[in-house]
Amino acid sequence: MISLVRKSTKYLIIETFDLFIMDNYLIKDLNALKANINTVYDKTNEDYTVIYLTDDINKPSIITEASRLYMLSQDIDQILCRIINDNQNHLIKSLKLAPRILIFRHFGNIDKIIYSILKDYEGEVKNLKETFFNLDLTSSIVAFTQKPLIKNLALDDFYENCIVIDYPVKELYKGLKINALRYLNEGLDNKVWNEMDIRIYDIYNAYHLHYRRLIHVLENLELGLVLGEAWSKDHAVMLMTVGVYSIKFFTFYEAKFIKKILLGLEISSQSKRLCDYDLYYGKKKISWIDLVQSRRDTREEVANRCREELLKMLSPHSVEYINNIEKEILRNI
Repeated sequence: MISLVRKSTKYLIIETFDLFIMDNYLIKDLNALKANINTVYDKTNEDYTVIYLTDDINKPSIITEASRLYMLSQDIDQILCRIINDNQNHLIKSLKLAPRILIFRHFGNIDKIIYSILKDYEGEVKNLKETFFNLDLTSSIVAFTQKPLIKNLALDDFYENCIVIDYPVKELYKGLKINALRYLNEGLDNKVWNEMDIRIYDIYNAYHLHYRRLIHVLENLELGLVLGEAWSKDHAVMLMTVGVYSIKFFTFYEAKFIKKILLGLEISSQSKRLCDYDLYYGKKKISWIDLVQSRRDTREEVANRCREELLKMLSPHSVEYINNIEKEILRNI
């Protein structure tokens, strides 16, 4: 539900006998995208491989504006298999793997988190950008961001410092994942997890579709942790009970922000009311009135504004996914 550690893009350094022919092969045959120093970071994720092309692997492999960089949405072994099967391996003089960066999502006091990790692993704090650009490092690197890890990250999304640790990246990755919550909690200072209760009401009985939309948004925006779910009944009016599906949710975000998300899901893109997502923080019910910007605001106006903000936060794929589910819901209304 909320990811705290992931790996960065993979980097492969290729020393070639012919830069021009290798450049042409990567672009035309492997459909690689030739990239500059900025594109590499905000257009790739852990599923990508970035190739650094050089005619002398003994020269420092420092990424600059003049560097020959190529992005491919494939793993290194797939790329090398393709090169061999295409009988292009004669172009390669030598190969080298650059260190893979581990990305840690943080909240609260970042310095305390760094100190906590350094108590477990002997390392050194260094400037992030200088470290990112040096592909000759042999140590593992841990970088930090407050952004959701499910999205591509630009260099400006990271904290200015990182940790360089002389430790195998696979073992370090396992260790960070196991202890991620401990590191995170040590940096929270007085900040605590907010426990909330999300209740789904639907007179059309399409609970499974509303649940799918909700969970998709919570996961893709990495808003928190779902720690419990249950059916119950609520007395909407006297002598009438309705089914309600409750979700116990833990998050660092404020209740008003989560209510904005829920209100944006209560309506379709055509402003059709689909269901109710009630939010309780402790014993207090968070109302749409808490989100008004003026006394003249109606519930529909507030919901439409929240809907617009929500769709901007989601990727095009997620927006399409949400819209498709809502079309199915509307067929049942």
